Amino acid sequence: MASNIKVLPPAAELHDDDYVPEVFDAPAISGKPFKLFVRFMESSLFGIVRGKLLRDNGFTQLFGETFIPEMPTFLPNTRAWRPEQGPMVELEPELSDVERAGAAFKLTFGEDPATDQGPWRQHTCADYRRAYASGQSTPSQVAERVITAVAASEEQDPAMCLFTEFDPDKVRAAAAASTERWRNGSPLSPLDGVPFGVKDLVDVLGYKTTAGTSWMADWRRVEATNPAVAALLSAGALLLGKLATHEIGLGTTGLNTVLGTPRNPHDPGRHTGGSSSGSAAAVAAGLCPLALGSDGGGSVRIPAALCGCVGLKPTHDRLDHSQGPEVDCTVAVLGPLAASVADCQLAYAVMAGARGPGSCAGPHGFDPGPTHPPVRLSAGLPRAGQDLSGALAGKQAGIYWKWFEDASPEVLAACRAAVEKLRGAGLEVVDIVIPELRHQRLAHSVTICSEMRSAMSGPLSVPAVRCQLDGETRASLTNAVGFTGAFYVNAQRVRTRGEAHFRRAFAACDLVLTPTTPAAAPRCKPGALAAGETDLATTLGLMRFITPANFLGFPALTLPVGVDAAGLPLGLQLMAPPWHEAGLLHAGAVLEAALGGGVVPRPRVWYDLLRD
Repeated sequence: MASNIKVLPPAAELHDDDYVPEVFDAPAISGKPFKLFVRFMESSLFGIVRGKLLRDNGFTQLFGETFIPEMPTFLPNTRAWRPEQGPMVELEPELSDVERAGAAFKLTFGEDPATDQGPWRQHTCADYRRAYASGQSTPSQVAERVITAVAASEEQDPAMCLFTEFDPDKVRAAAAASTERWRNGSPLSPLDGVPFGVKDLVDVLGYKTTAGTSWMADWRRVEATNPAVAALLSAGALLLGKLATHEIGLGTTGLNTVLGTPRNPHDPGRHTGGSSSGSAAAVAAGLCPLALGSDGGGSVRIPAALCGCVGLKPTHDRLDHSQGPEVDCTVAVLGPLAASVADCQLAYAVMAGARGPGSCAGPHGFDPGPTHPPVRLSAGLPRAGQDLSGALAGKQAGIYWKWFEDASPEVLAACRAAVEKLRGAGLEVVDIVIPELRHQRLAHSVTICSEMRSAMSGPLSVPAVRCQLDGETRASLTNAVGFTGAFYVNAQRVRTRGEAHFRRAFAACDLVLTPTTPAAAPRCKPGALAAGETDLATTLGLMRFITPANFLGFPALTLPVGVDAAGLPLGLQLMAPPWHEAGLLHAGAVLEAALGGGVVPRPRVWYDLLRD
């Protein structure tokens, strides 16, 4: 009977408070049993099991047996959101990379940045500039310390595995040129000689792009440097090399059995989070105050939170995503990871203004056109020790408490305390409801896995290449075989519904707050390190608060707000409407200043590049 057909009501009519904590129904297998399981998954016999898994986790019912009335939206719709309000400065699009770096530095740090006193903290871009300008240190001295530190990080047990490519000669040559500019009183910008690294999913001429695999660098040629990276290089920043990633970016722990698993500087027995694993760990270990990552399902924010640094996932298509392997084109963006909110803003401002010739901001050919607004920054970021009362007056943050509270007690306590700090700065907190979060998570899973399966269809068809892939990658891409074309289109209908729900939420507030992850960094399992694993409970659990920003395209920021009983970092996530990065970063800086120094202790593995 037609009356038995499952039909979702129009999203505009749905206001249900329907959040229910999830338990993921999938086996956790690692080591040699996992290798055998992957072979079984890739056989014709697995079809029945796959069908059961898809049904047990709700995919079949939602995308194969339900009528969804909305039209599909195949890219995040970042148009026609309310414009950002507040004291902001617009960076002129005509500025060169050097001019943009100088203007952004002045707006972010002020004319003469003061040195923060008190508990230990990471060195910032301003610290490097001050050291170079005063003669306390030089880029060449920093380069030698980096080279020594990277060697030490690989010699320790376990090895940190932060880089996929690190060439001391290239680092020395670039540092020598920067040192000469500082000696002559003519640095290119305040970023001249400041070290940074790039996730190995982004192209840089002179370096291979492996995407965390053993074969992609031979299969795909690097033709040009990504414009966001080129902007940092034009401003004089010192490129250290290519940083480790979860294979093809498909994972949230950082596990990589092919090129080595990066370790968390706070506890090398723990994962960094992924997939921008090396980027987060390099910043946390003090090797650079900023790094470039990419984020298709939390791949900037998850490792930033687990390693105790700041991470920004910008508005979809804000940073030019050309010049890199196409992997998950409708959900992924490039974004900075940094030692502080100020460093994050500086890197964002320099990179967001960069565009390649005829660039469409991404490999998928979407032209943002005239609706792509200029980069705006808050007029001055607060610092620790300043009077913050009223710093966020007139601003509202929404919290969907059922969602917010679906985290470990330690995460919840740290995030609640951070919310109170924001209240103390004048932020009004309002209760909101966001329906169908589970539907959005499922739709994001269908979307990202289908896009990755499509991007990897050629390599997967070659047995000699397929067998070189990490078992977790093979398992995830094999599962995606069950996502039919109808599933994918219906997932985009859910994207349309999700947009409606979040437009309603942001009509009531300027920010939405959640924990970044529901728990601290997971342990590295010995069997998994050697032979891989599938653990969807951990993988998807780390994404609990993450996917709406990717699926719907709005910006999100994570910053550390405390530690658990083991001293592992915990993060709070702030989300804002599309193109509202200025207010998002300002609120993050207020919270960072309100928390003061010492929120996260010095990592066990940390290198001081400004002192011998």
